[in-house]
Amino acid sequence: MVVETKMDTEIHSLQEAKETIERLNEQLQRERLLLRTIVDNLPTAIYAKDLEGRKILANHIDLANAGAKTEAEVLGKTDFDLFPRHIAEQFWRDDSLVLKKGQSIVDREELLAEENGDERWLRTSKLPLVGERGEILGLVGFGHDISLEKRLEKENAEAAVRIREQEQMVEQMIKDLAEIPEKVGNLVNGITYVARQTKMVSINATIEAARVGELGRGFQVVAEEVGQLSDRSTEAATQVREAIADVESLVSKILDVWSQGNSFAKS
Repeated sequence: MVVETKMDTEIHSLQEAKETIERLNEQLQRERLLLRTIVDNLPTAIYAKDLEGRKILANHIDLANAGAKTEAEVLGKTDFDLFPRHIAEQFWRDDSLVLKKGQSIVDREELLAEENGDERWLRTSKLPLVGERGEILGLVGFGHDISLEKRLEKENAEAAVRIREQEQMVEQMIKDLAEIPEKVGNLVNGITYVARQTKMVSINATIEAARVGELGRGFQVVAEEVGQLSDRSTEAATQVREAIADVESLVSKILDVWSQGNSFAKS
């Protein structure tokens, strides 16, 4: 009877141990499923590597970055198996700091080149995978695609260059515009001088026509016409001078507005 009780106790203990192990396995399976679900659905590349840089985990975004479709295609492989050598060397330099020195890499920008020539950029962080005794077991990496951000950054830089070129063109046009009143003024001075000389000729011709009397009647008519032409030239010159003053005022206002705009943009 006593023997049967001990056997029953041992059987019961074994059964309890088995049930405990089963519960732990189920819990471990749920946690593994939960973790995997999170890893596979985050909008970021997530991967893990062993001490030799071999992939031991990769989510679907990391697979896409490597040009693979299934995790089986990358597990056990290094970046040298998956990427062009110059890119793999760049990755390995950072991996070595993490795996050999335990140094974390945070927000490092990495360039990926695709076959069609388009650039893809990742903002990458790599953290050491540390065991219970503090030993480094591998690394965990995260890579967020910033290709759009880099493309916009490049386009903004190119736009800034174009804007500056346009600003320089406008500045030159304003300078050229500022020189026009002076050039026109010189031309008007010449016209005024000619008008004065013409007026003098008209006056002298009128005097001479009066001196010769009836014989100078035709000469008198010509003198009057020349005089009227001189008067119109002088009047036109005056109007042009007034227009030049208006242009100079406008150019001065444009220069002031342009200067204030540049000062605001730079501040």
